[in-house]
Amino acid sequence: MNIRELKIEEVRDVYQKHMRYDFPDEERKPLSRIEKTIREGKYLCLGAFGDDGGLLAYAFFVFEKEACLLDYYAVVPDKRGEGIGSAFLKEAVKCTHADVTIIEIEDPEVAVPEEEKKARERRLNFYLNAGCVNTHVRVTTFGVEFLLLEYPVTTSHNRAVIAEGYRSIYRSILPKRMFEKNILVPD
Repeated sequence: MNIRELKIEEVRDVYQKHMRYDFPDEERKPLSRIEKTIREGKYLCLGAFGDDGGLLAYAFFVFEKEACLLDYYAVVPDKRGEGIGSAFLKEAVKCTHADVTIIEIEDPEVAVPEEEKKARERRLNFYLNAGCVNTHVRVTTFGVEFLLLEYPVTTSHNRAVIAEGYRSIYRSILPKRMFEKNILVPD
């Protein structure tokens, strides 16, 4: 597996060919916002490629100082279940060089109906099996309840560091009023 930063044209291609199908409309930010954040130096888009040069997986991260948030992460459909996801996650996190890597997942504890709860639990188990740590920090972001995980590269961080890292990331990419209205992180 070859991992490298995606060029802007590749980001556009991944957005059109993959993200449109991997993430619901309401979870996808506009491509123009992603491009703007890349130009500001606050966004990193990585791709994992096979020996044939074909895309295997992608990871998009948003940064603020020493913290980063995994914004989008997916393995292409015909490569899922082959162990690519875990291996790529580990290497992608290293590529960020961030001290704190935060991953938000929809909180399994508040999922309804039962099949949604099971899907969220599978997602949680994937990340835990891939080396993430459950921080037990719960947040509400744009009305969606998330559980925050951390992928500790060198060490795990306490709840306060995770919560402040999450706040600082969103403060840096959202207008103040939008942040105050839509990002709820407990102290």
